[in-house]
Amino acid sequence: MKLLTGASIAAICLWPMAALAQSEKVIVTATHLPMQDAGSNVSVIDASAIAARDPASVVDLLRDLPGVFVQQSGGRGSVVSLFTRGAKPNFTQVLLDGVKANDPTNTRGGSYDFSTLDLNDIERIEFVSGPASAVYGSDAMGGVINIISRRGGETLDAGLQAEGGSFGYVRAAGHVGGPIGGATGNIGLSYTDNGMPVGGSTLKSTALDGALALLQIAGTAINFTGRYSDSTATSFPDSSGGPRLSVLRRLDHRDIQEGVLGAHALRDITGWSSMALDYGFYDRSSDAVSPGVAPSAQTRTGIPANDDKARFSRHEVTWTNRLTPLPGLEAALGMDMQADHGADNGFLRFGPEKLPTSFTLNRTLWAGFAEARYKIAPQLSLSASGRYDDTGATHHFSPQLRADYALADSGTQFQLSWGKAYKLPSFYALGNPIVGDPTLNPEDAENFEGGVTQRLGDFGRWKVEGYATNYRDLIDFRPGAVPRLVNLSKVHVRGVETSLELTFDLQDWGTLSATPRLSYTSARNTLTGAALRDVPSWLAGVGVNWQPDPAWTVSFDLNHTGGMTDNAVATGDVALPGHERADLAISYKVLSNLALKLGGDNIFDQRYEDVVGFPAPGAIVRGRISASL
Repeated sequence: MKLLTGASIAAICLWPMAALAQSEKVIVTATHLPMQDAGSNVSVIDASAIAARDPASVVDLLRDLPGVFVQQSGGRGSVVSLFTRGAKPNFTQVLLDGVKANDPTNTRGGSYDFSTLDLNDIERIEFVSGPASAVYGSDAMGGVINIISRRGGETLDAGLQAEGGSFGYVRAAGHVGGPIGGATGNIGLSYTDNGMPVGGSTLKSTALDGALALLQIAGTAINFTGRYSDSTATSFPDSSGGPRLSVLRRLDHRDIQEGVLGAHALRDITGWSSMALDYGFYDRSSDAVSPGVAPSAQTRTGIPANDDKARFSRHEVTWTNRLTPLPGLEAALGMDMQADHGADNGFLRFGPEKLPTSFTLNRTLWAGFAEARYKIAPQLSLSASGRYDDTGATHHFSPQLRADYALADSGTQFQLSWGKAYKLPSFYALGNPIVGDPTLNPEDAENFEGGVTQRLGDFGRWKVEGYATNYRDLIDFRPGAVPRLVNLSKVHVRGVETSLELTFDLQDWGTLSATPRLSYTSARNTLTGAALRDVPSWLAGVGVNWQPDPAWTVSFDLNHTGGMTDNAVATGDVALPGHERADLAISYKVLSNLALKLGGDNIFDQRYEDVVGFPAPGAIVRGRISASL
C-alpha cells in the first residue's frame, strides 16, 4: 500500500503544527564554549521527547533528525549506518557522554554501529550538522552526535520496565539514581532479545551504564560516566543480497563487546577563567565469522569466507582553559592527545585452505586548539576557531569562522559559517587484505553554510539551512573483478533543510506538538557526474505528540525516504524506490508511578528496502509496563 507521495510528505513537513518544547540547557557539543542556543545547524532530542516518542531503539530516534538517513540492512542484527547530509557514515563523529566512539577497524571505514547501543538511561541527544574538525579533529567531517546519559539527582529515582512484542522481541531494563553520600549517581542495566523480524537477523544484548558526580573536592568538580555492552548478532553478509537474493544461505555471526569510560574535572581559577581536564577511554572487540559472498558477473571472485578478530582501543586526554578576559569576549584554548591501537587477525577460507590475514596499526595524534567568540554588538557576534593535528606522518590545520546576527525584537537570527575538515583513512581501509590500500590519502572537506532561525512567538521556531560541501580524495568502494577502496578526486554536495518546532495549548484538549522536517541533498562525483550510492535526495518527516490529559500520551511519527542507488555483489547497482514508514506509541499512566505503553513500528506494514535484498521489518507491535519510585 502506497501511503503518501513525496509531495504530500513535503506539504506536511512545512505545515506549522506543533513541536517539541525548546531546550534551555547549555549545548555542550557544538563548540569549546558553552552556548544556550547554538543556531540553525543544531538539533536536540531531550528526555521529554524520548519519553513521548517511546522508540524501540536509538535508531528510531536518529531517523527524526533533519538531514539524517539511517540505513539498516534488515533487522538490528546487521550493522546500522548513518548518513548526514550525504556524508558517509564514517564522517559523523559519535560521542558517548563526550567520549569518541567511532571504530576505525570496521567495514564502514570508522563509523559507529548504532545497532548495539541500548536506549536505557539516554537523557538527551545533541546533533551538530556540518564539519567540526576545528573542535574534534578527524572523523567530524559531516557532523557530530553526542549521546548523553542520565545523571542522578538529589532525590532517589528508580525505574523498572518490561517489554515484549512481535517476532520474539523481549526487553527488560531498570535504573536507580540519587544521592550517594556527598555525591549523586545513576546506574542502569538492560537486556534485549530482538527476536527475528527479518530472516537471519538476530540480536541479543546486555548493557550496563553508570554516572557519578562528586561534589567539589578542593574546589574541583569531578564526574564519571561509563557504558558497557555485550552483544551477539547474526545476519546475512554485507553486499550479499540479503535474505531475498543471497546465493549462499549461511549467516554472519558477530560477538561484540564495547566499553566506554569518561572522566571530567572542572575548576574555577579566577573570576574570569576556568580549567577542565577530560579523559576518555573506548574499547571494542569483535569476533566475526562470515560465509562470504558468492561470485557474480560484477565481482567474479566473490568475497571469500572469512574469520575475523578485531580489537580496538582509544585513550584521549584533553586540557581546556576557558577565559572571559574582556566584556563580550569568550575564549578557549587547550591541547588534546589521542592514542589509537587496532589489531585485526583472521583467515580467508578457500575451500579447505586457510590464508592468514593480519594487520596492526598504532596512531598517536597531538593537537592544539583555540577558539574565540566576540559579541561586537547586542545583535552581532563573530567566532573563530582552529585546530592543528600532528599524526607524525601527516599534519592538518582545521579552521572555522562563523557570524551570528539577530534582528532586535523580531526573533530572527542569521548564521553564516565556513570551515575545513579532514578524515584520516581508517585502519580497515589501510590494512584489510581484500579491499584495503595502505597508500590511501586522508580525505578533506571545505564547507559553506548559512541559516535562519525564526522564533514564532510563544509557539516555537522555524529553521532553514543551506549548505555546500566539497570533498577531496573521498575514499569509496570500487566494485569489479578485484574490488578495492580508492580515493575519488572530488565530490560536491549541495543541499537545503528546514524544520519547524512549535507547540500549542489546546485548552480542554490538552497539548499538541510536532516537528515537521524536510531536506534535499545532491551528492555527485565530479569525475563521472553520477550521484553517490546510498544517498537519497529527499528526506522528510513529521513527529506529532498529543497529550490530551496528564494520564495519556499519543505519539505518531512519519518518515519519507526518497529513492537512491545501492550496490550488491549479486546485482550490481540497483535503483531503490522511495518509501514511507509510520510509527505509533500510546502511553497511559495507571498510577503516578505505573504506566502501560503500546507501540507500533511500521504500522502500515510497508515493504521496502534500504539495502538491496534486505527487506525492512514488517509491522511490529510492542507492549510495555513500567514502574518507578
